[in-house]
Amino acid sequence: MRLRNILMITFLAAVAVTGCANAQQPQLTGARVVERSAKTGVQTAVQEIIKAEKGPAWMAYSVPVITGEHHMCCYGSARIMGNSACCGSCRLEGRDHDVSFGNQVGGCKATLASIFFVFMRFETGSIRQVRAFSPECAIDAPGSTIYWLQDVEPSQSIAYLESVLKQGDSLRGGSDEIVSAIALHAGATADAVLERLIQPGQPSKLRGQAAFWIGSTRGAHGLDILLALIKSDQDRQFLEQAIFAVSQNQEHERAFNELIRLARQDPRHEVREHSLFWLAQEAGQKAAGTITDAIENDPDTDVKKKAVFALSEMPKEEGVPLLIDQARKNRNPVVRKEAVFWLGQSEDPRALDFITSILEH
Repeated sequence: MRLRNILMITFLAAVAVTGCANAQQPQLTGARVVERSAKTGVQTAVQEIIKAEKGPAWMAYSVPVITGEHHMCCYGSARIMGNSACCGSCRLEGRDHDVSFGNQVGGCKATLASIFFVFMRFETGSIRQVRAFSPECAIDAPGSTIYWLQDVEPSQSIAYLESVLKQGDSLRGGSDEIVSAIALHAGATADAVLERLIQPGQPSKLRGQAAFWIGSTRGAHGLDILLALIKSDQDRQFLEQAIFAVSQNQEHERAFNELIRLARQDPRHEVREHSLFWLAQEAGQKAAGTITDAIENDPDTDVKKKAVFALSEMPKEEGVPLLIDQARKNRNPVVRKEAVFWLGQSEDPRALDFITSILEH
């Protein structure tokens, strides 16, 4: 067994030199790696390791990742090992960690990977932390023992991670990274878990986390789930999170139109307010028209005020002229006052000129 472990460590060190982007195993430095099989099941393999090893130590494995460009690393840190193929690096025992989407992150050009890595830290008989990493992320793990699990079935990985969620606040980093790891799994099993976590009756924090991942990674089906819940749910905190998740959906045009519909037609003022806010993050005449329509026609004063604030959140080249127009022409004194206030916060020369002209008269 000792010779096998030495060979495994040597193999991983050799892989680290070949390039992160094509790695099927994590790019580790400074770690002692022990190979194990999970053919008998993830839970069985985990329990056998925890029973034999007090820790602290780590278990890790690879599973298929959802379609898209996903980067799980620490992009504020320098690349390690002098390898330009490794985008970002993380200290395994560190706290900084980023999950991002897009084709350029922290100077790293995206690569479409087919897998990602799940790491679980354990000590004194239980899992204490879960982390997820992209194949292109270099992991600095000086002095750590890592049990590398082979033959992991993705559905068993998801089921085990869902069971770890029950530990709640005893986990370092809470539930965020566990929900992230579940969501990054490809396949219907992960979809089903996310749909369970978002339902009424689940803890509010879990619902919000599930909403984000359903909105940002599950496309049209995820958008359908969110819209159905927004229609029926009464939890104000969840509604805010769900509307944000709609704004992050990959079906961009449809999501944008749904935000417009919610901003104009939903009977609940808080839904209209939050929809207006996220519409404001979108530049363009269509968003501006919906926001100014709310200022003119929404019967709720708080919604009008939120709509004026939404104008201040638009790009300055669009938002400042609209705020000036509201401050100059709107017949509602509350709207004019709000517009002047947000103009004052903008630090834009046009806003300063307008406010100066008011004071001079």
